[in-house]
Amino acid sequence: MPTPTPERWEQDYGRYERFLRPEIKKTQQGLSFVKDGVHTWWVANSARPHAQLDTTTRIADATRLPGNWRSLANRVVVHIDSFSVAEQKFYRKATVHDLPGTVTLNITNQKFSLQADEPKAKRLTRNYALVGQRYLLLFGALRAAGSVAQVGLDTEGRLVLHTCSVTERKVPGRYLTYQTVLHQSIFTR
Repeated sequence: MPTPTPERWEQDYGRYERFLRPEIKKTQQGLSFVKDGVHTWWVANSARPHAQLDTTTRIADATRLPGNWRSLANRVVVHIDSFSVAEQKFYRKATVHDLPGTVTLNITNQKFSLQADEPKAKRLTRNYALVGQRYLLLFGALRAAGSVAQVGLDTEGRLVLHTCSVTERKVPGRYLTYQTVLHQSIFTR
């Protein structure tokens, strides 16, 4: 988690920059706009969110990734850090929402296939590449148009998969807010 000192947020945010390989950076596209004086920047598929979980998990041996996996947990974590300039006050809030159902994941040497147990859920099948032991790049025809998940194996051998979006909102001189929405799935064989 970033420090509760907003002056250090950019430094904390940049701490994971060294993990971003060029092929991952190419997928990082943000949208920015200003409305009613609020400057907003949004990245729907962030490889380097403001708040991160399980930052030490990696997949050092790519041969451990292929196989059939079943979800043990699916949840959404919403993390918000805010700073009021006028009050010089820091606020932090995190909420966790468990998601019902089971997700199955089949990974071969070339394909990533995900299926939720919901009646109308479609199977997601993509090519994939494990990049830098930390990122799973899912793609169709073009890698640069792919999506990125943070991935790793925990000490119990469970597969931890995170997809994140990030929104920064600020009114210069008044406040700054970072919101990370992290979708976490934990799988076992």
